[in-house]
Amino acid sequence: MSKKELMKLADSFQKKADTAFQNYQETGASRYDSAFRRNEDIAAALRAAAEAADEHNAYINLKMEMSNFASRARRVMLYTTEEEKAELTEALIRDIVSVGQLYGLISKN
Repeated sequence: MSKKELMKLADSFQKKADTAFQNYQETGASRYDSAFRRNEDIAAALRAAAEAADEHNAYINLKMEMSNFASRARRVMLYTTEEEKAELTEALIRDIVSVGQLYGLISKN
């Protein structure tokens, strides 16, 4: 699910929790208190999942970049001539630095 979908679902459960809390305040019935707590917990869990969605996507992208780098490095090691190695290695190093800067892992200086 996307972050937007998770937040929408969290809002839905929060509304249910708010309604149950209001009903509990008016009636004192324990079933409303239980419903309030359950829906409040679900809403909190969904908000936490939504916040983690961006981090998870960044992790997946970084993992794909690492796979690309490893594949390119292996190709340089196994399938290139000595003349090509220097050029391809230089390009690989530049790309690794660029990705490191893009993800804030290293400074741009």
